[in-house]
Amino acid sequence: MKIAMFLIDNDAESLSFSSSDLDRLCLALPTAEIEQYESESAFRNHGAGADIALTWHFETSWYEGFPQLKTIYTPAAGRDWVAPDPNGNVNVVHGTFHGPILAESLLGALLFMNHRMPAMIQNHRNREWDRNLQTGTRLLAEQTVLIIGLGHIGNYCADMLAPLVKKIVGVRRTSIDATTYTVNDLPQLLPDADHVVMLLPGTDETDRFMNAERLSLMKEGSFIYNFGRGNSLVAQDLLPVMTHLGGAFLDVTEEEPLPRTSLLWEHEKIFITPHSSCMYADYTSRYLDEVIQHLTRS
Repeated sequence: MKIAMFLIDNDAESLSFSSSDLDRLCLALPTAEIEQYESESAFRNHGAGADIALTWHFETSWYEGFPQLKTIYTPAAGRDWVAPDPNGNVNVVHGTFHGPILAESLLGALLFMNHRMPAMIQNHRNREWDRNLQTGTRLLAEQTVLIIGLGHIGNYCADMLAPLVKKIVGVRRTSIDATTYTVNDLPQLLPDADHVVMLLPGTDETDRFMNAERLSLMKEGSFIYNFGRGNSLVAQDLLPVMTHLGGAFLDVTEEEPLPRTSLLWEHEKIFITPHSSCMYADYTSRYLDEVIQHLTRS
């Protein structure tokens, strides 16, 4: 078994793989031939004989240069960066470990926005002592959270939040039981939700999903969060309704990195994190746990 590794993310240290990660893989798979590449060109030029690729990124045109390839293991949960094999011969296995990580990030965001912390940060910077900024804060136990995209990650989020909030409402593409809803139900669900969480993938189908019409249906003073992909909630739709909303927490944006000139940065009720909801110290180890489990049981 020959394994080619190209797992470098130049923008995020916690998402790049080190020599110790390679050592761990070699120890778990002593009979495998494993090569780690530091550049795309080295990966493509020297990894051609690999049976297995561990990579963040793989383009359609690359498949013809990897004739022996059987499986790609990518840490990514989304389908954005690894193109499917046009001949259907290579299986792509995506990471399924993100649920607990993202759920903690979402919990932090909910508490942060619910306690009016963007305004409190500004209060701190101005060295003011305004004790009225959090006057309208309510307990999460009295509030409803609507999760749009109740898949694998969404279920982890729902399980973590359920003991802390009044009600969790989940929306899926298709309903699987009496407790989940579909997109067609959003006109009835949005006016009752205090917090709307978006966990949608980046597809043509989700472009501007939370459009101006749907945003206008949200409860006055409610909050929206985007931890899915930035195409589903864009500045053109969000900014005009911010007078109506309590705030917006965006971990993803329609363009990444978000340009300094974007008006999203300037709005006092919008808080932005740089697609960093899964930047945890044990990210790489959780990914390797899954890869090793797959390869040692096959």
